Amino acid sequence: MVTVGSALLLVAHQDALQIFGLGLMVPGGGFLAHADICTGSGIAHIAAWLCSVSALALALLIWFGTGNVLLPPLVWLGSALWAASMGHGAIQPGVVYNVYRMLALLAAALCLSMLAWFVFAGRQRRIDNEYLVRQTARLDTIFTAHSPSQKPEMSLEHLQRVRFALDRALQPVDEFSGFEQRDQFQTAALRYQVNFLAYGIAVTQARFTPALGGYMSDAQSKLLHKQTQHRTWAYWSLENLWGNLRWNPDPTARENIMFTGFAALQMALFQASTESQEFSKTAAFTLAHPNGRRYEHSFESLLANLEKEYERAPFYLMACEPNWVYPLCNTMGATALCAHDAQYGQAKWARHAPQFRRHLDAEFLDGKGRYVPCRSTYTGLALPAMGGAMPLAMPCYFLNALAPDLARRQWLLLRRQLFDSHGRLRRNAFWPIDTGNYGFSRGSAYAAAALAAAELGDACVYQNCMDALEHSCPTILEHGVAHRSKASVWAHGVELMALSGGRNSFRDLISNPLPSKGPRLENLSYPDVLVAAAHSDDASGSLQAVLYGGAGDGVQSLGVSGLRPLAAYRVTGASLTQVLADDMGQVRLQVPLAGRTCLTLEPAGAL
Repeated sequence: MVTVGSALLLVAHQDALQIFGLGLMVPGGGFLAHADICTGSGIAHIAAWLCSVSALALALLIWFGTGNVLLPPLVWLGSALWAASMGHGAIQPGVVYNVYRMLALLAAALCLSMLAWFVFAGRQRRIDNEYLVRQTARLDTIFTAHSPSQKPEMSLEHLQRVRFALDRALQPVDEFSGFEQRDQFQTAALRYQVNFLAYGIAVTQARFTPALGGYMSDAQSKLLHKQTQHRTWAYWSLENLWGNLRWNPDPTARENIMFTGFAALQMALFQASTESQEFSKTAAFTLAHPNGRRYEHSFESLLANLEKEYERAPFYLMACEPNWVYPLCNTMGATALCAHDAQYGQAKWARHAPQFRRHLDAEFLDGKGRYVPCRSTYTGLALPAMGGAMPLAMPCYFLNALAPDLARRQWLLLRRQLFDSHGRLRRNAFWPIDTGNYGFSRGSAYAAAALAAAELGDACVYQNCMDALEHSCPTILEHGVAHRSKASVWAHGVELMALSGGRNSFRDLISNPLPSKGPRLENLSYPDVLVAAAHSDDASGSLQAVLYGGAGDGVQSLGVSGLRPLAAYRVTGASLTQVLADDMGQVRLQVPLAGRTCLTLEPAGAL
């Protein structure tokens, strides 16, 4: 732009072309041709220049937020054409010289600041490396949490938080009551609320109720079907048009890991926690466009698109918004590939892991060794770390399933920023804006840090963040459902993941999907029956469950499947003490619920 503008200034003899050239060199620079502080006209030109610069800044923000690559150059060119069309005569003497001087000063300042940054970052990197070496001797005092117990149980308070997610998930697929409608381009988008509520339900089911079918599995299935609703993916037709200059409304066809990778992870966790193959069937995940077009997908096809895009991506990592590559989003898509490998005994991820890791470290670490939020594939520029602890903590959670050493390194560097010299949690380390709805709340930041701390086993950070979350966003209990009025739906999903997590629990779920053998609770009415724990033992054929009455105490009917056909079972906690399974291995029980109610089934021949 500077070269073309300079050529017009030197070669063109028409005032309008010279002013246009000035506008190409500097955003709104054409207005400076007649700017001064002594006349009303000159001041008006200064105001026009300031408006042009502000408009370009807004255009750049929109480019970052929506991938609209057309807007910044259109605003820049538009201001240049506007100034050139005014017809106010020749450029005032000295303006061109001052513009070149200003450009030279800006270039010098940029070079000096970059040099200072690299010197400072190099020094900080050495300090960080020495710090990491010192931490190796005290890792056992940092990561103190034990691995989750084999048959954990949710408290009643925990169940009440799960109900927040279930109430939204179990409504009809085309209804979104209780979800937040802000925008569909950035972090408050509907699809992210659906994603993280589904992740929260999946990890809850995997840890506490693996022997429960019924409403937990139904909730995950419905949330995946909600992703197929046009309102959740309609944004892509615009983003693809103004970001990639292509008209294809299919959000899985090119790039867009924020839909393809996130939905694939939803499917991966659904299968890992339930062993349901619903979305592995051809066309099970069909996106129907209002114009009649249908885009038929499945778990396999989404993963095939991920692999294809990894191969063609300039940084190996896929873009989210057109040309903006986020490391966090890519770690989520990669865990979907890992989960698929574990579930089907394949090695898709092994083919990509070395290149993925190499590019992650080479292209997405800043001078201080922290992951940058994102990088532009068009310019190569990366945004500086911003947003406080949350964008640095979240990648640690997903990285722990891919590269635990990288997750631990990033966490240790982040952890020392979270406490002051007295060991108290630093409130200003957590961004005061909720990622999920842009409201003024630190709820999402506390929940995200707690989530990563739970996965890595940092009990101290986990407890401090959960305490801070309760203090800043107090729990409200309404009709048996716990929620935080100051926190977004997205933050509720992240908190549920943290509550249901444990040391390496996400990594274990990705690499060791739960088997579906043994008895299972089925066909129970939600919220009349709330299941705090449901665990089965395939070897003994037994089932242990803990139940609460969501609508109060009383007798409730529920089913059990996966039993040995026509076998007798001893029962405790139900109306009958012995039952006989039918020829399908199923039985129906009447259970009197009174507070915390324990239910067990075991073969009548067991000791």
